[in-house]
Amino acid sequence: MPSVGDELLLSVPQTEQVLVRVTTEGPGFYDLALIEQPNTPQPILERSALTIEFINDDGVARMHGRLDVPQHRRGNGRGYGSDYASKETVRFAHRGSPQLLRRREYVRATVDLALTLTPIGADADGVTTHAHAIDLSGGGMLVKGMHCPHPGELLQFSLDLGDGSVPVTGFGRVVRLETGDRVGLQFTEIAEPECIRMQHLAFEMSREQRRRIA
Repeated sequence: MPSVGDELLLSVPQTEQVLVRVTTEGPGFYDLALIEQPNTPQPILERSALTIEFINDDGVARMHGRLDVPQHRRGNGRGYGSDYASKETVRFAHRGSPQLLRRREYVRATVDLALTLTPIGADADGVTTHAHAIDLSGGGMLVKGMHCPHPGELLQFSLDLGDGSVPVTGFGRVVRLETGDRVGLQFTEIAEPECIRMQHLAFEMSREQRRRIA
């Protein structure tokens, strides 16, 4: 379940997704600070079936619910959250248990990250390839820029996450040839903390990409 301080997506299905932050949790509800203002008109939002999406230990989860708005002020145009301490806060009343949408390792995002690849068992001089990861998940990545890849080839990689941190390193195997220079690389050996870093990056970027599409 989400906790105070977590950032979530408040979703109007097939319409929009709004970034929010949990400020209070209580029995059956969360107070959500609106980091972004909804484009959906207030009366429609108050009548809509909504969801929140968040990441937990298992992956990306979703909960259904509605805004908890007193009957006397529904649709009166006084602004989101005017009955609470902040005019930028809404109360989301949830129902049921979280539904797992995608396991953590299967959350994917389109990226453009610098990558170096070295075949295992070869002299690194002259065989290290500088490529790019163009799709990333906790279990593997789609790589562009490899020359003459071979199915089953085992490689050592170093992936720059683009945030100024130490690159993620590990080992992967070529499992899919898409085009002449695009291959699917499945991770075969990677430290758990490094894997979690990539999973969180994939989730954050996937979340932003879903919001733009919505």
